[in-house]
Amino acid sequence: MVSRKKAKGKARKAAKEKKEEEKEDSSAAAAQQREQEQEGALEAQLQMQRLLIDSLPPPCKHGFDPFPAGHICDRFVRFYLDTCASSDAPTKWTGFGARLVPLIEALDAVENKYPEVLHDSSKMKQILTYFSSVGTQEILNDDDDAARATAAVIVMFEEFISFRVQKTQAGLHIQKMVEMVIADDHTLVSFFRKRIECSCLDKKHKEVKSIKKMGVCNNKKCPLPGRKVERSKMLYCTRCRYAYYCSRDCQKAAWSDHREDCKERAEENAMFEQEMWIRDHIQCNRGKFVSVLVLATATICICLYYIVAVFLRLW
Repeated sequence: MVSRKKAKGKARKAAKEKKEEEKEDSSAAAAQQREQEQEGALEAQLQMQRLLIDSLPPPCKHGFDPFPAGHICDRFVRFYLDTCASSDAPTKWTGFGARLVPLIEALDAVENKYPEVLHDSSKMKQILTYFSSVGTQEILNDDDDAARATAAVIVMFEEFISFRVQKTQAGLHIQKMVEMVIADDHTLVSFFRKRIECSCLDKKHKEVKSIKKMGVCNNKKCPLPGRKVERSKMLYCTRCRYAYYCSRDCQKAAWSDHREDCKERAEENAMFEQEMWIRDHIQCNRGKFVSVLVLATATICICLYYIVAVFLRLW
């Protein structure tokens, strides 16, 4: 038979164990409640972030309306960029001009594959808007080297349109493309700022507008650092009007390299100006012929009117 003392001890021990179990249960319940509260707070925070993100305006496209999937302009751009990336053909060009070789080779490729796009002014306007948007975003992302390459692409297409589509100039102005490859920040930002509809580059333009706009001397042995000279002080070859120099001395020093190209360019300019003169005179004479024809037709109609009137009166 168990004594009263032992019975009391067992009772106390059982009560203690029960109390500890209750304590553990309450601690577990409190921990679970705290965990649920934390999960609720985290979910509320994530929900708030989603609301903030949803309330933000979409990224600016800088005036570009994205091409529909599979659109011919989209295929044109993708093909051009893929061709630029895969170009590894050797070239006789050196210096800054060598950087333009992949761009020009890709231009030849798209002219063969998509001539209907390259010679369509409205489609090319959309494509140039795309490249302007890309270059603007590259500047905002502080990727100026990529923006310079994009600017050179835009200049190349604009030169091609003027030369081959609109026929308003004698050839491609390679010097303009070269200057975009090495463009200073002021030139680069100004170039894209005037080609976009938004004000995304206004702040950047204020930061760089004090920088002097620089050009590149056509003399490969120019003593100036990077062959760069302030654009307002540059001289150009009056014969071909394509090559620019920092000084008269550099122009003389580069003459042996420039002579053949200068002669070819000058002949192209002379032929182009002659064609423009003939075209203008044909249009002018055509206008005069139409005016004379209208006047003659009016005169004949008036004469017939009076003849018929006299005949009816006599009859």
